[in-house]
Amino acid sequence: MPPKSRMELELAEAEYKRNLEKEEKLGRKEGMADAYGKLGTLYITLGYLDKAEDMFKKSLEMEEKLDNKEGMASDYGYLGTVYQMRDDLEQAENMFKKSLKINQELGRKQGMATVCGKLAEVYYTRRDLDQAEAMFKKHLEMEEKLDNKAAIAKIYGFLGDIYRLRLDFNQAEEMYKKSLQLFAATGAGHMVELMQEMLANLKKRKEA
Repeated sequence: MPPKSRMELELAEAEYKRNLEKEEKLGRKEGMADAYGKLGTLYITLGYLDKAEDMFKKSLEMEEKLDNKEGMASDYGYLGTVYQMRDDLEQAENMFKKSLKINQELGRKQGMATVCGKLAEVYYTRRDLDQAEAMFKKHLEMEEKLDNKAAIAKIYGFLGDIYRLRLDFNQAEEMYKKSLQLFAATGAGHMVELMQEMLANLKKRKEA
């Protein structure tokens, strides 16, 4: 289980820093890359985005020296998330595309699916609805093959939002219903409530 409370996170940070120091002394690039990556993930959780960016860049540097493509794909993905959280969508898109390219080369299905979802979110935030729709559909196809119900439910919710923004209420309703069904099946109570709310609002708009 990942550490949750602020105190647990700070204890984890101290431990990762000790590990990093040890790996640096031994000059072990794999260990250093791993420690940088763990610190980066921790800083994302804490919301320290500058520190997170710094750690993932250092991790990426090590992974490049080791020619560890899997590690590079992961670091690019995390850097994309950092930029996405900062609303630097151009940089985020750039990083996610680099991550996607490596994941495709390696044939990593889950990696490709995750990054497609991230790119779709970037396009959605930018309100580039056509690109977002295409990418979410690509993502949906991948998650269906992986039978990842929670991810599929989320994608249907986003597709519902896209159709709603286009004022295609019938399509939006269909997507929200699919999302609601899957969230109910996975026991995501708060998302079930949200989808019910979206459907109720949609009904009002259709009747208006």
